[in-house]
Amino acid sequence: MTEHTIVVRFPEGVSPAYSAGTEFQGGSVVAVHFDGNQLEVADEMEEALEGLLSIVDGVSPEEEQLVASARNVLRRRTFGT
Repeated sequence: MTEHTIVVRFPEGVSPAYSAGTEFQGGSVVAVHFDGNQLEVADEMEEALEGLLSIVDGVSPEEEQLVASARNVLRRRTFGT
Protein backbone atom coordinates (compact mmCIF):
# COMPACT_ATOMS: atom_id res chain seq x y z
CA MET A 1 0.00 0.00 0.00
CA THR A 2 1.24 3.47 -0.84
CA GLU A 3 0.29 6.47 1.28
CA HIS A 4 0.78 10.16 0.49
CA THR A 5 0.23 13.34 2.45
CA ILE A 6 -1.58 16.06 0.52
CA VAL A 7 -2.23 19.57 1.78
CA VAL A 8 -5.09 21.41 0.10
CA ARG A 9 -5.72 25.11 0.66
CA PHE A 10 -9.36 26.17 0.33
CA PRO A 11 -10.61 29.74 -0.08
CA GLU A 12 -11.62 31.50 3.14
CA GLY A 13 -14.97 30.19 4.33
CA VAL A 14 -14.93 27.11 2.07
CA SER A 15 -14.80 23.78 3.87
CA PRO A 16 -15.79 20.73 1.81
CA ALA A 17 -17.35 17.71 3.47
CA TYR A 18 -15.30 14.52 3.65
CA SER A 19 -14.86 11.55 5.95
CA ALA A 20 -12.71 8.46 6.35
CA GLY A 21 -14.59 6.75 3.52
CA THR A 22 -14.29 9.61 1.01
CA GLU A 23 -12.66 8.46 -2.21
CA PHE A 24 -9.93 10.56 -3.78
CA GLN A 25 -8.31 9.82 -7.14
CA GLY A 26 -8.72 6.07 -6.79
CA GLY A 27 -7.86 5.91 -3.08
CA SER A 28 -9.74 6.67 0.08
CA VAL A 29 -9.20 9.19 2.86
CA VAL A 30 -7.96 7.38 5.98
CA ALA A 31 -6.84 10.30 8.17
CA VAL A 32 -7.59 14.02 8.44
CA HIS A 33 -6.09 16.69 10.66
CA PHE A 34 -8.20 19.82 10.99
CA ASP A 35 -5.70 22.14 12.66
CA GLY A 36 -3.60 23.59 9.87
CA ASN A 37 -0.78 22.28 7.72
CA GLN A 38 0.97 19.51 9.65
CA LEU A 39 3.74 19.30 7.02
CA GLU A 40 4.84 22.82 8.07
CA VAL A 41 4.76 21.71 11.71
CA ALA A 42 6.88 18.65 10.85
CA ASP A 43 9.41 20.87 9.04
CA GLU A 44 9.64 23.18 12.07
CA MET A 45 10.14 20.20 14.37
CA GLU A 46 12.83 18.81 12.07
CA GLU A 47 14.72 22.13 12.14
CA ALA A 48 14.49 22.27 15.94
CA LEU A 49 15.71 18.68 16.26
CA GLU A 50 18.61 19.34 13.91
CA GLY A 51 19.58 22.34 16.02
CA LEU A 52 19.47 20.32 19.23
CA LEU A 53 21.42 17.43 17.74
CA SER A 54 24.13 19.81 16.56
CA ILE A 55 24.90 20.79 20.18
CA VAL A 56 24.59 17.35 21.79
CA ASP A 57 27.93 16.24 23.18
CA GLY A 58 29.08 14.06 26.05
CA VAL A 59 25.78 12.37 26.83
CA SER A 60 25.22 9.21 28.84
CA PRO A 61 24.83 5.85 27.04
CA GLU A 62 21.05 5.97 27.59
CA GLU A 63 20.86 9.48 26.16
CA GLU A 64 23.12 8.48 23.25
CA GLN A 65 20.55 5.85 22.30
CA LEU A 66 17.86 8.56 22.13
CA VAL A 67 20.16 10.81 20.10
CA ALA A 68 20.88 7.96 17.66
CA SER A 69 17.15 7.30 17.33
CA ALA A 70 16.47 10.98 16.62
CA ARG A 71 19.23 11.04 14.01
CA ASN A 72 17.71 7.97 12.33
CA VAL A 73 14.32 9.68 12.18
CA LEU A 74 15.91 12.72 10.53
CA ARG A 75 17.84 10.52 8.10
CA ARG A 76 14.64 8.70 7.04
CA ARG A 77 12.79 11.98 6.64
CA THR A 78 15.63 13.58 4.69
CA PHE A 79 16.67 10.66 2.52
CA GLY A 80 13.57 8.46 2.59
CA THR A 81 15.48 5.42 3.84
